[in-house]
Amino acid sequence: MGTKKSNKLAIRTQIIQASHVYQNKPAGKVFLYVIGDTFFEVVFQTKCFLHLTGVGSTLSAQDFYEKAKKSILTTDQIYFDQRHPYYSAKKKLPCLLLLPALTNSLVCVTKDMQTMTLTYKIGVTNLDFTIGLMENSDHAGNKINGWFLPRTLRVKDKSIEKSKSAEFVDFILAKDASMDQYDTITFSEPGKKLPSTIKELLSPKLSLTQPEAL
Repeated sequence: MGTKKSNKLAIRTQIIQASHVYQNKPAGKVFLYVIGDTFFEVVFQTKCFLHLTGVGSTLSAQDFYEKAKKSILTTDQIYFDQRHPYYSAKKKLPCLLLLPALTNSLVCVTKDMQTMTLTYKIGVTNLDFTIGLMENSDHAGNKINGWFLPRTLRVKDKSIEKSKSAEFVDFILAKDASMDQYDTITFSEPGKKLPSTIKELLSPKLSLTQPEAL
C-alpha cells in the first residue's frame, strides 16, 4: 500500500488523464438516447467533471476541470474526507477514463435509480459503471432546458436492481452542443429503425440516410 502522498499523486495523474478523455470525447457534445419512440438528451458539461471524479477540491468545478485539462492541477487542490473517501475515487477514476463507452455502445437506461442520498430520474449503465443524471436546472431548481447532466458515477452498484425499471437503448446519436440537429449515429441496434418522433431533431443529411425509418 502506498503512502498518502503517493496515493494522492496517483489520483491526480488519473484525474488529468480523465480530463483529456472528457475533453476529446463527450465534452461539448449532446447525446440523444432513443428507446422505442421515446428519447432524452444528455450533455456532458465541463462543470460536471469534478462530481464524477469522486474527490473533493478547494477549486470551483469549472476551475478544477480547466486546471486538470491543462495538467496543472496540484495535489494540494484535491482532498479526501468522509463525503469524498479515497477508495471511492480510486474505483471511479478508471471508469471515468472509459466514459465514452456510455455514448457509443449498447447501454441500459435505468429509471428512478435509488442511492443512499438521492433518487436519479434517469441513469445510463453498461453494467460495469453507471452515470446518474439530473435535469439541467438553475440554483433555484428551475428547469433550464430538456437536457440531463451527469451528476454521479457509480461502480458496480447494482443500479438496475435499485431502479424502478430498465431498458436497453435502440440508438444513440450525437451533435455538437452549438448545433440544432443531430448529425451522427454513434450506436444502433441491428434491425431497429429510427422512430418518427425524432425526425425533427435530425439534420437533413442524416434524415436522407434513414428514409425507411422515418
